[in-house]
Amino acid sequence: MSNNEVLLDIMIDGRFYTQLRYTKRGFPQMIDGVITEVHKSKDIEDFVFEKLPSLKGKKNVNIGFAQQKVFLR
Repeated sequence: MSNNEVLLDIMIDGRFYTQLRYTKRGFPQMIDGVITEVHKSKDIEDFVFEKLPSLKGKKNVNIGFAQQKVFLR
């Protein structure tokens, strides 16, 4: 996994559904004197619903940053 890849956990009703690799680059932003790559939540949501269109109308869909590698699509 390269530096600009982020793993996303997709949860439905509190249960693990799948994990996606988000490879789009974030926007550089100065935080505490250090330039950090920041990802906008709207861009991440659009990416997930583009990859998994069946989830678009469902309730209780949570997108979070993965703590460990499970499975990559």
